Amino acid sequence: MARSGAQPGGEGRGRKVIPGIMDQEIPQKQYYTIGEVSRITGVRTHVLRYWENQGKILKPGRRRSRHRVYRPADIQLIFEIKRLREEEKLTLPAMRRQLRQQPGSRLFQPQPPPRAFGNEALTLLHNIKKELESLRELLE
Repeated sequence: MARSGAQPGGEGRGRKVIPGIMDQEIPQKQYYTIGEVSRITGVRTHVLRYWENQGKILKPGRRRSRHRVYRPADIQLIFEIKRLREEEKLTLPAMRRQLRQQPGSRLFQPQPPPRAFGNEALTLLHNIKKELESLRELLE
């Protein structure tokens, strides 16, 4: 029996339409695994890894376990790469050039780390750092 991606009675729960992703409904999450991205975009996992390693087009983040994590912006980029490949029949180097020229392109841009701390916590850590530095000076 073939499984479809939809769950019975699950319409509209925990899903949202992200603009620019061909109006496709995807689960509302901050990070996606490579398998989830493959199902959402229709691009096989080995192709995603190839675009990352050989094509130098994708740059997904990594967990501590070294598993790839993709953000919604990465999924948008994958749809754009897929469009360039299928409709315009571009090679990987040509895709890289075209994506670099697009304003706001995420190509080769490092992802900022997620904000784990609020302003209060950052201020506290900064004060602790200053105190530790002053203790180190006293010990030297």
